Amino acid sequence: MQEHDVDIWLFHGRRGARRLFTFRRWMLLAPVALLAVLIAGGLLLWRFYDGYEAMVRRSGAARARLAEQKARGLALRERARRVSLEAARIRAFDAKLGIMLGVPREVVGRGSLPTAVAFPETADGRLFDFLAALDGRMAVEEVRQQELVRSLLERKLEFLATPSLWPSRGPITSGFGRRRSPFGRGGDFHNGVDIKVPKGTPVYAPGAGRVVEADYMHGYGLRVVIDHDFGLETIFAHLKKAEVTPGQMVRRGECIGLSGNSGRTTGSHLHYEVHVNGTPVDPQQYMLD
Repeated sequence: MQEHDVDIWLFHGRRGARRLFTFRRWMLLAPVALLAVLIAGGLLLWRFYDGYEAMVRRSGAARARLAEQKARGLALRERARRVSLEAARIRAFDAKLGIMLGVPREVVGRGSLPTAVAFPETADGRLFDFLAALDGRMAVEEVRQQELVRSLLERKLEFLATPSLWPSRGPITSGFGRRRSPFGRGGDFHNGVDIKVPKGTPVYAPGAGRVVEADYMHGYGLRVVIDHDFGLETIFAHLKKAEVTPGQMVRRGECIGLSGNSGRTTGSHLHYEVHVNGTPVDPQQYMLD
């Protein structure tokens, strides 16, 4: 191929002509080609940059939606947890009211809420439906509870006599029923509950009644026994001091003595029993919150 060169000359009056530069064709094509490459690369990069910006926006929106859904999910789980705890509280309270009224356990529990409610870890819609259904069941349970309370008010004297108060406030260190003996000799049957309280803590009558015993008994130490009528009797053992005497009538919530560690004990606490028609039962069935 024949090349066409362009010569650039400089003419000077006295010195004559002098060639300054020879401009060849490839010198023109090279910058044009480089410019074309740069333009094409710029266009490609622009398309990539534009798509990247859109992708960043979509990613940010997706992260925001995910964060919102996570927050809603946590809020729903917390609401379900609170509803579950409230359901368990209502059920336990109804059970205690039923025992106080002499209503059979199966009647009180019929259609009532479960002790522990499991909620689905699924979509928000199903969880909302679950909570709505649980709210409805709780409303029915609260109506039943109000009916039980109304029955209690109608039987006020029996209610005042029923040992439903805590005789002393403290953690229960040993419950009712079979247990390992605290004295290290096999197992035994615990007729009541042990409430851990400091020595000298006031002990209150959980219901109105008449003191039938206030004396020492082997193993129990100093004890007080109250007859509440209706076949109910309570026993308070390991006392430091009795504030009542046999034959004395006591009101609900009246101080009857001070806790101690008399008798066969491993430390200061209150041993509390509830008897129904002469048979020991779990006192926690009667101890309302």
